[in-house]
Amino acid sequence: MYLTKIKLSPITNLADARFAAAAGLDYIGFCFDPNDANFITPIKAKEIVEWTSGALTVAEFGDQPINEIVEITGLLNMDVVQLNNKLPANQLAHIDRPIIKVFSITEPDYALVENELKQYAPFTYAFLLQGTLEIKEHHDWFIKLCTQYKIIWAITVDPTHIKQIAEIFKPYAINITPGVEEKTGVKDFEALYDVLEELGVE
Repeated sequence: MYLTKIKLSPITNLADARFAAAAGLDYIGFCFDPNDANFITPIKAKEIVEWTSGALTVAEFGDQPINEIVEITGLLNMDVVQLNNKLPANQLAHIDRPIIKVFSITEPDYALVENELKQYAPFTYAFLLQGTLEIKEHHDWFIKLCTQYKIIWAITVDPTHIKQIAEIFKPYAINITPGVEEKTGVKDFEALYDVLEELGVE
C-alpha cells in the first residue's frame, strides 16, 4: 500500500489510533516519558490500545530505569520498545521485546555515529534517526545507513519531499506525527492524508 512502513507517533488520543488502523499503518507509538510534552499515562494508553487493532504498538521511553520500562511494557503487552536514553547496549538484552533505539543527529561525526550503531545493532530491531540535518549534504551517508540497518526516518523534512525520501534512501520505515486535537474527539487529518497520499503506491 505504501512505499515504506509507516510509524505514527506520538499517539495521545483514540482518534489518532483509529486513523492509523483505518489507514493500514504499521506502528503506533505511545510516549511514556513523563518529561516529554507528549507523555501519556499507561492507563490512558491501555484504553486506546484496547479499541484499536492492526498496527504494532510501540512503547517509547526516555531516561527511565530498566525495571520501569519492563514493567510498563509487560503491563500493556506492547509489541515493541523504543528507547531514547543512554542505557549501555548490553543492558538492552534485559528487555524482552524488539527494540528501536533512537539517535538524535545534528552535525554528525560519521565515525562516532557508525560506531554507536554497530555497538547497539546486536540488541536492536531498528534505529530511529531524528534531527534537522541538511539532507543533500549527507546524501551518500544516509544511503549507506539505510542499506546497512533498519532505519526509521524521523529526520525533519518538508512534507512535499517525503516521497523522495522513501524512493531515494529506502528507509525501513518513516515516522510521521499526528498533530493535536482541535478538541476532544475532533481532529483535522488533512495533513496526514496528504503525507500518506505522497507515500502511496499507485
